[in-house]
Amino acid sequence: MPSNVSRLYQAVLRDKTAPISPRLRRTFGEWLVTKGLPVPEAGRAAQEFEAGGVRVRVERASDCGRYVVEEERGNGLLRTRVTYAERVGGLSGWVVVTVEEDGDTRAGHAPGFVQAYLRTARITDGAVHLTDGADEIDEDDVHRLVSTLSERRRHVPVAVVAVDPQDPQAARSRADYLAGMTAGAGVVVRFADLHAQRRFNETMGSDLSVFGGGIRTYVAPFDPGNESYPYRHRPMGGAMIRKQGMRALDLAADGIVGETARRTLPEDVQRAYRVVSRILVGKARSGDLVKAMAPVPAPIPAGSGREGLRRWMMAMTARPDAVAAPAGRPDGGPAEIAAPGGPEAAVASAEPRPADGERAVPDTGLSTGLDVDDLARLVAAVVVDELRGELDAAFGLAVSSAESGPGPGKGSGEILRQLRTLGAHVDGLRDLVVRQGGDQLLAEAEDESDRLAGEMDRLHTEYEILQQEYAEAAGCARKLQERVRWLEGRLARAGQPAFGLSPQEPVFEPTSLMDALNMARETLSRVEIGDTDAEASKLDLTYPTLARVWASKAWDALRALDAFAQARSSGEFAGGFFEWCRSPAALTIPAGMVAMSESRTVNTNGKYSTRRTFAVPEEVHPSGKVMMEAHIKIRKGGCPAPRIHFHDDSGGGTGKIWVGHVGDHLPNTHTN
Repeated sequence: MPSNVSRLYQAVLRDKTAPISPRLRRTFGEWLVTKGLPVPEAGRAAQEFEAGGVRVRVERASDCGRYVVEEERGNGLLRTRVTYAERVGGLSGWVVVTVEEDGDTRAGHAPGFVQAYLRTARITDGAVHLTDGADEIDEDDVHRLVSTLSERRRHVPVAVVAVDPQDPQAARSRADYLAGMTAGAGVVVRFADLHAQRRFNETMGSDLSVFGGGIRTYVAPFDPGNESYPYRHRPMGGAMIRKQGMRALDLAADGIVGETARRTLPEDVQRAYRVVSRILVGKARSGDLVKAMAPVPAPIPAGSGREGLRRWMMAMTARPDAVAAPAGRPDGGPAEIAAPGGPEAAVASAEPRPADGERAVPDTGLSTGLDVDDLARLVAAVVVDELRGELDAAFGLAVSSAESGPGPGKGSGEILRQLRTLGAHVDGLRDLVVRQGGDQLLAEAEDESDRLAGEMDRLHTEYEILQQEYAEAAGCARKLQERVRWLEGRLARAGQPAFGLSPQEPVFEPTSLMDALNMARETLSRVEIGDTDAEASKLDLTYPTLARVWASKAWDALRALDAFAQARSSGEFAGGFFEWCRSPAALTIPAGMVAMSESRTVNTNGKYSTRRTFAVPEEVHPSGKVMMEAHIKIRKGGCPAPRIHFHDDSGGGTGKIWVGHVGDHLPNTHTN
């Protein structure tokens, strides 16, 4: 029966962290253990073992190696091949993982060790970081996602999982499942909330958006501004996913994996891949691998105008005759140099000497005749038409140089005189442009500057008015909210609200962030404010009008934290602050303002995580400090974007919320 081999999966994993082999052997070995096979031994050039219908072959050299696993599946054979090359000569190493079926195995997904290997270092496809799981994208990370999608060197598809309004937790489970199925062959991200999803869709436009719990796969290359066929980036609707469940997710995973499985390997990997195969059978050496992995410079097109001009100039350049070095003495000593014209002078030319009056020219493939028209056509492909007059002078210079007689100083004097003339013409042209256009341009620039200054003054005045109106509208909205809370409390069966305001309690309107913090220190028993006065005061003084609006939101957030801590410490509520804000509790803030974690980049970069580490009592943490990932977005976007960073110990020994920072957005990859 003829072989029917199909490639189901392929991943090109570029790894700059050396060495590769120990990390690959460990993760690959752990995967083999789950199949009842032993871990390959380190240092052995060749190993083979078999158990339960699974055969393993290991081949290894100094800088490269290969693992092959063959499994009998159903009516076919599943073959997993892992080939790697270490980082040599300063060039990045790589791992190529392929899965092929011979027959019908129905097993086209990432092998079980790939996710573990991706965790060992920063692995890329050459441009995009290949993560071991699904990334969460909040509103601040949307710009990074768009940049990743638009990266010209990206090879892998990116699957974006939208928020499902019918099941907020579904996006996480769907994204995690896709990430496991497509590890190494694609990137999977999901939106943290509807705000991030809305911002992404506004950036992409309606034809490239994703929403309603759907999944969209953005293939490479991708240019959101010039996509003539948007549905090349395959969307899958949320209704289909809810109806078909895992079957729909498997279909999406097949599309992601299939996109890279049918691609040819990058050229540099192809060259090295062939050499690795030769090394493992003893037909090549490690040095050959270095040569194969070295980048090949792109040649200058032979037909380009610039290359033609270069070759023409080389043909016109006089070269001195090549003179051979005098031969050494028969006894091996240094050669003696004979006096010029002496009988022992021996001059050997590397090439036949040209006849008298002829010029020695290199073999460029072009005619050496001084054809000004040919030269003009070549130059026209390189320079702009406005310099044609000066080029004509240059052509005349070349002609006069060629026609100069053999008289001493005649040719050089003509060249010098024409060079001076050419320089004077260039200076005159420059002065003419300055005289004719300089005054006019200066006047126009001054008029434009005055107009822009007036426009900026007008816009600044309008902006201040809008700030005042916004602050007043926000204050009125807060009063109405408090009135609604009071009315709801009156309608409650208990008679008095568990949280909120009584009719006799006045509404506190903070005038600044510091005003809100001072009131919180006096009245909120479950919230402890740390040393953040300087950061809050900086916003108060820099943005006095907006600070009133931010202060109101901060006060609401601190009260909600206090109410949450009271409920959780007393056992009345068991979830976190995000769940509290999604509950029907009386005193909450919109859940979209709350983020309980930071991005992976912030967590793993000490420069960013240190700025989010604040002092706490030792009963909260033995070190006396803790990184406060959880934060409240007083302002969703823009600059500045105030944040409240806090640590939740409401279920711990203190039963309180510890606030470490109230101020502008702390540094991250976007702000820096």
